This record gives sequence, structure tokens and C-alpha cells, in this order.
Amino acid sequence: MNSLCKWSNVGLLSLAMLVVSSCATAPRTQEQVMSDLKSSNPSVVLNALEDVEDKIPEKPNDLSSIQTLLTDSNAKVRRKAARVLGGMQADVTEKDIKNISALLKSDDPAEVIDGLKSLRGLKAATAVPDITPMLKHPHPNVKRDACRTLAILGDKSVIPAIEPLLESPKASVRKDAQDAIDALRKKS
Repeated sequence: MNSLCKWSNVGLLSLAMLVVSSCATAPRTQEQVMSDLKSSNPSVVLNALEDVEDKIPEKPNDLSSIQTLLTDSNAKVRRKAARVLGGMQADVTEKDIKNISALLKSDDPAEVIDGLKSLRGLKAATAVPDITPMLKHPHPNVKRDACRTLAILGDKSVIPAIEPLLESPKASVRKDAQDAIDALRKKS
């Protein structure tokens, strides 16, 4: 019983120290976060991207350090940079759209999906020719996200490419295909 109490006290003390240390940490400034985006340590960069996405109340004035990360050698960094730009509906260049569209060529379905989700948040209609082949991707969730992205970025001309998915064995693919077609038909 005595050893149980000692372990409980040690656990409580550790928890209290963790709470106190987390409360004592001041929020990071936008300048600190933007500086961390230039780190050579991928973990530091990913944490900074999380901060940009979640904790900085306003969109940074200079997005160039995030845009540069779209071609980073680390796939997780590239993916997160794309998602952050898409999530903040950033004004991006045609070069940025091409760099994000490069994610669609990955063998990793999660990377392709991150590229599609990012493009949905951007004014990236020029990426539609890169998105359309994703309707034939072997992974059903890639097909679903391609439908959702085309519903936003495409026009009625992509409906014939989506229609074969109405015959998919996966109900979720059929639903997203139908939703995309319905949304595209409403566009003028």
C-alpha cells in the first residue's frame, strides 16, 4: 500500500509540473512562428505550420515561407504546407498550384487527398485537368475527394468524367459523385 501511495504522489507531482509548465509558456508571436518555418528540422517546421493554422489569429502578410515549403524534400512538410494554404484560402500563384498539384502524383493516397483538399480551398480552377484523372484512382477516398474538389473548382464539362462513379460498388463513392454532379449542374 505504501508503494502505491508513493507512485500516486509521484504521478500527481509530475502532472502538476506539466500543468504549471504549460501555463507558464507564453503564446508565440507570428514572427517566432514564421521564423520557425525556415528551420532545417522538419518537426519544428510542422509545429510552426500547426501554429499558423490553429493559433495565429490572422493570416500572415508574407506567405512566401509557406509557399517555399510546397517543394520541401519532406513529404509531411509539403502536405501540411499545402493544407495550411488551402485552409486559409490564400492567394497563391500558378506555380504554387502546380506544386500542390504535384501531390496528386504521389503513390501515397493520403498525400493525394491532402493535395485535393488544399486545392478545394484555393482559386485553382487551372488544376481541374490534374484532378480529373483522380476519379480513376484505385483508392475510393481519393475518388471521393476528387469529386468534392471538382464540385468546387470544376464546371459542367467535368460531369461526364464523374458519371461512371455512379456505378461504383462503394456507396460513399456513388454519393459523392452524385453530390458533385448536382453541384456542377447548379453552376451557370
